[in-house]
Amino acid sequence: MTDYLARLFYLGEYYYGSQLQPGLKTVQGELIDAMQAWSKEPHSKQTVQLSGRTDRGVHSFGQLVLLTTNKQLNIDQINKHLPEDIVLWAKIRAPEGFRPRSSALMRHYRYYLAPIWKDIDYNQVKKGISLLIGSKDFNLLSKPDNNRNTITTVLNISTGEDSGIPFLDVFGTSFLWKFVRKIVTVLTEIGLYRMEPDVILEVIQGIRKRNRGGIEPAPPENLILMETIVPFSLIPSKYGLKRVQKIVNDRLDFIRRTSNTLSGFSSYLSSSMMPYQRPTNQRNP
Repeated sequence: MTDYLARLFYLGEYYYGSQLQPGLKTVQGELIDAMQAWSKEPHSKQTVQLSGRTDRGVHSFGQLVLLTTNKQLNIDQINKHLPEDIVLWAKIRAPEGFRPRSSALMRHYRYYLAPIWKDIDYNQVKKGISLLIGSKDFNLLSKPDNNRNTITTVLNISTGEDSGIPFLDVFGTSFLWKFVRKIVTVLTEIGLYRMEPDVILEVIQGIRKRNRGGIEPAPPENLILMETIVPFSLIPSKYGLKRVQKIVNDRLDFIRRTSNTLSGFSSYLSSSMMPYQRPTNQRNP
């Protein structure tokens, strides 16, 4: 059996997260089915290993997956057995002993921010960010995940803009459950002067007692796992990348059409809710 690494794109809105869950539609489950259909071998979560877990609704461009097979890996052939919103787009033979979770150098997440960030004071946000950098116990800025160690390292957080849409980039060695989405909530509150930046330090140090479920995570559909970073390059498939581009373009077209339809529907509903006016040329019975 040979280990291969592949880059994985997916849109997470129709899946119950990336990790295999019996009886539920997941990204890992779809990959296992596709590997079995392509290779004619039995596969499981031991032969299809993801580099990390993403929640329901969260997307990926650069998730890393370890695929173990007796066949020479052909991701273009495997893609034929995958749903249209999951694509393998690069590959390489894995270094000996490589483990997708523990051998990766770091992860990069990007969160596309809500329109309210146009009113944000970025100087306040930067003050909050400075308190998040480093190795710390982020117990109260994550969701309980069994007995997992909650000390982790945030390497960098930065803000940017893409086509007029603000985003937050977060780099870390590993990520706790819902951590990125919770810090988006906190930084939004800080940038709007609803919280002081020092609230982050108080929560981390336990000065301000706060239930781990008390910070509402930002919506999952704005979050993308951009890349699981490793010290070598994977060989891209031009067909896989074209497929990714087509999926994104088709989805954007669908969203635009849906937005126009819903806007028209909303306008119609608003006018329909106005008091009924009898036509002036209608005679009384």
